[in-house]
Amino acid sequence: MKLTILLISGVIIWGSIFFAIGCSNNPKERARSVAEKSLLACVDCPETVKIKAVSKPDSVFGRDYVTQDEQMNIAMAMLKINQKVMAETDNMEKINLENREMTELMERQMSALSVLRSLVRFDDLKKKDKKQFNGWKVKIEYEAQSESGKPYRSEYWFILDKDATCVVNSFEIPLL
Repeated sequence: MKLTILLISGVIIWGSIFFAIGCSNNPKERARSVAEKSLLACVDCPETVKIKAVSKPDSVFGRDYVTQDEQMNIAMAMLKINQKVMAETDNMEKINLENREMTELMERQMSALSVLRSLVRFDDLKKKDKKQFNGWKVKIEYEAQSESGKPYRSEYWFILDKDATCVVNSFEIPLL
């Protein structure tokens, strides 16, 4: 009888411990969820959003949100967009301001370049000090429609705090 009570008690105690651990809302899971909700709040037509990919939450140290490899990838994406804009506007000689798709693409590109300039920290390139964990970064690739109904593809980056409860920075990278 005592053995049965001990076994049942052990199963209940260990079961509740495993349940609590398994059902805990860890920051990585929360970062992904908060980023997906934030995406819908950031776009013009949230009902048209089709999420194509969501990155695994990545650690952010200090204010270095974008690694050098990521900076190069963003620069290459902007170069491709620039080539498309130049080809379609005859090197900006024949800009058709009524072409909403092109003007919206140019606006998103200029915004992304401005954000990239503000995030690149040249003074830290020489310093190799270890920085403290500061939060999470989640990237979401998606397709949506603009206010004018034109389809577009982008990647939205969300930088979240340590607990992944709020977005501290976000920006969009247009994709082709």
